[in-house]
Amino acid sequence: MSEDAPRSVLILTPRWTRDGGVATHAMTSAEALARAGLRVTAAAARIDERAEIPGVALHHSPRLFDASASPEQRLAGALSSEPQLIHLHQFEEPETVEFMRASAPVVISMHGYTAACASGVHYFRPGQECGRAHGPGCVPNLLLRGCAHTRDPRWLPASYRRAGEHLRALLAADLVLSYSSAIDRHLAVNGVQRRGVIPLFTTMVPRPGSGHETRRRVVFAGRVVAPKGVEVLIRAAREVDARFVICGEGRRLAATRKLAARLGVAERVEFPGWLGVEQLAGELGEASVVAVPSLWPEPFSLVGIEALAAGRPVVASETGGIRDWLEPGVNGLGVKPGDVSALAAALNELLADPDRQAQMGRAGQQMVAARFSRERHVEALIEAYRTARATWRDSSAAGTPASETAATR
Repeated sequence: MSEDAPRSVLILTPRWTRDGGVATHAMTSAEALARAGLRVTAAAARIDERAEIPGVALHHSPRLFDASASPEQRLAGALSSEPQLIHLHQFEEPETVEFMRASAPVVISMHGYTAACASGVHYFRPGQECGRAHGPGCVPNLLLRGCAHTRDPRWLPASYRRAGEHLRALLAADLVLSYSSAIDRHLAVNGVQRRGVIPLFTTMVPRPGSGHETRRRVVFAGRVVAPKGVEVLIRAAREVDARFVICGEGRRLAATRKLAARLGVAERVEFPGWLGVEQLAGELGEASVVAVPSLWPEPFSLVGIEALAAGRPVVASETGGIRDWLEPGVNGLGVKPGDVSALAAALNELLADPDRQAQMGRAGQQMVAARFSRERHVEALIEAYRTARATWRDSSAAGTPASETAATR
């Protein structure tokens, strides 16, 4: 490891639990850094003690998201580990970021759009990504163009102010990381100049299935919420002779069950709920096709590369970060977001051709191995840490806050 790379890292994340995409990523990334020889401490507001990882020290900061607490109270002594770099996941509080920068360079990972988008979902209609920067122009769009995607506008003023605060935190950081070209584009539009893109990697051990020559099984994995397009998938099921497995939970779960019953497809749709890592790996491996029917511009959609790593093709909406891993006609098929007929046609096309499924699955495995490996992730992350440390040293020597440095570069 070069002299510019940090030897110790403090990772801040809301939850140290395996119950969501960001938390799982933070844990697997921390484990990879520890294996690479870094001394890693993880601070979180909620910690599942059963999720301990060798080489990663855990620190409980229960008031991390308490807006009434001071930075010292939020961190609850986490800086006692004397980190040479601090890496934040889903924590964008500007005063605390500036407080931490007095001790070490700060890197923020952007896993979604909430830090510079009042609605958090960053689209107007399916497939129509928002290209605006956060600012007063968002207000009429939220109210008139429907990009808030809500019937209750009462939460919008607070969400708008929060997005502005989060953007201040991004501008105060020494480096902001994203995991797809879609999020990087979003950061650029919002004036974040010190940024980098880091390749993700699969977080589960693939479990290839068998019997795909005779099986017709479509698997969805993720939150059951409107932007994920699960209801589009259920509507497509009317035109597709297959079993559908909806792995996940969310606020639209009950409505999705009712929709399946109303459309007469309930007998062919399973709802196993939120699955553990090994169970989900099994479902992906047993799938004929994995569906990612998102309406919003997915920041990346990790389940896509998890499916490809298991050798299964993906039918996905061509929007957001999905384009970073989906190669239509090579490792899957792309469809227009929200187009029920196009989704059904793509599923039928692959379900009717097991040989093509296998060919696309092999191509997907090769692509994931080449572009989304643990080794590439760690290498890019450590290089990003070097960059952040150089920025921090430069701004510290000049006595200039990072946010002012960003505005002049």
